Amino acid sequence: MNTRNLSHASKAAVAGSGRKRSAAATEAARSAALKLAYDLGPERVTMEAIASHSGVAKTTLYRRWNSAAAVVMDAFLSELTPRIAYRAGQDVKQTLIFALEDLSHALDEPRRKLLRHMVAAAQSTSVLEQAFWDRWIAPRRKAGLEALEQFGMPSETGELMLDLLYGAFYYRMLIPYAPITDLWIRKIVDQVL
Repeated sequence: MNTRNLSHASKAAVAGSGRKRSAAATEAARSAALKLAYDLGPERVTMEAIASHSGVAKTTLYRRWNSAAAVVMDAFLSELTPRIAYRAGQDVKQTLIFALEDLSHALDEPRRKLLRHMVAAAQSTSVLEQAFWDRWIAPRRKAGLEALEQFGMPSETGELMLDLLYGAFYYRMLIPYAPITDLWIRKIVDQVL
């Protein structure tokens, strides 16, 4: 197509259609990566498999992500993040309860299983470890500290509180010897505060 003779509006329409395909490719890649991760485990997902299952070219995948682990993490988080954003409560206690309950409710059993696999795989796969830190732990920790600082909590105290609460949460999630219930969350927050 010769674009030299197109009007400005026509050029914008051509550019706009490219962006739509880009969004569709991103969504197709995320969907394929997530399905593969659920089916195979995140450590066994490859860029080749994502390309094959999504219909998105490997070159397109590598332009957006540096590894299959990054695609899996992006897919997992794009699905989960809106459900686990920190909500401010009336005080620190309520904010922490909201955060842990929202995380617990968002992590249904298939997601918990996938998250357990990602944590385990991150122990021996440096690319997944980095993706896990960059996309899951660091942003969640930053958001948690910001939520606590709104109530005047010093960052050092907030870091310790998050370590204690999320340490207990992840321990119970990773070694599922007992359920994570709203009652348990309230009790653990009461103990830490």
